[in-house]
Amino acid sequence: MEGGFDTAAVLRGAGIGAVWSAGLLLLATLMLYMSSQPTAMVPWAAMGIAWLSVFVGGFSAARRAGRAGLWHGAAAGLALFLGLYLVGVLGFDAHVTLGPGAVRALVAGIVGALGGALGLAL
Repeated sequence: MEGGFDTAAVLRGAGIGAVWSAGLLLLATLMLYMSSQPTAMVPWAAMGIAWLSVFVGGFSAARRAGRAGLWHGAAAGLALFLGLYLVGVLGFDAHVTLGPGAVRALVAGIVGALGGALGLAL
């Protein structure tokens, strides 16, 4: 696709981010289970893994698209966030909260855009 928005690159970037998220969450689970780390660390680890996965997804989307790294990265970050948020809400019977969810979506878009910018720069 010449000069337009590459949806396939965004979906692939979100998929790569989801795979990173699942792998890192599994690794973190094993590390926390085998160590004596306090359980208070779990939300921080999960949040860090989510943001790293969003960054990697944005990086991958921009590399695949080859242009408009900020836009492709932000879109991949938002798509991945939406997927993770829906898994959290539907899978764990959580309540949808607009305020914190909107802030996290904004941060996911920014982190994905940064990943996308770096993806084109390297």
